[in-house]
Amino acid sequence: MGDLKFKVALSGDFRMPDGSLTYPDFDLEPLRKAPGLEMTFLESNNPLRADQLEDFDALILLTHRFVSTSVPKSGRLAVVARFGVGYDTVDVEACTAAGIALVITPDGVRRPVAVSVITFMLALTGKLFTKDALTRKGPHGFQERSQHMGVGLVGRTLGSLGIGNIGAEVFRLAKPFDMRFIAHDPFADKKVAAELGVELVGLE
Repeated sequence: MGDLKFKVALSGDFRMPDGSLTYPDFDLEPLRKAPGLEMTFLESNNPLRADQLEDFDALILLTHRFVSTSVPKSGRLAVVARFGVGYDTVDVEACTAAGIALVITPDGVRRPVAVSVITFMLALTGKLFTKDALTRKGPHGFQERSQHMGVGLVGRTLGSLGIGNIGAEVFRLAKPFDMRFIAHDPFADKKVAAELGVELVGLE
């Protein structure tokens, strides 16, 4: 009869050296509970080795590399799913030649990365690190806080190189700050830019 289970491999970097999950919030229950599906964590090898993947139908790849020598000879591997965006860790031509579908997860990183951008923007304009250091100095340091007031955002300009999936989300999150939005992106969707109130400008 053969192996009727659909076997999914997760690259070894999904687990820490102690066996705990690298990202505990990443919900693996749908994979664990799916009928007819078997999930396995690979040993941590970077790049992945072909012999690790001979008996799998799908691979979920975190940051480890999938190169031409990672393609299993069995021909069973049907899909490589990048946990993230971009193909810089995957040999696209090798996947194409082997008939392996390659997919990414743009919605999985769009909001978290955009939130990180806004977090850094607020930390820098509010001089958060300086204020943290002053607070840790006690009353003497705290008295100096007025010398490090930071910069307000209303009326300031927020510029972005790129207004794709993540860039557009940054502008959505920044909307309440009443800033002027500009972006440079030769491939921008002009309709999306207009909806977000973003003025498309040249690189300079």
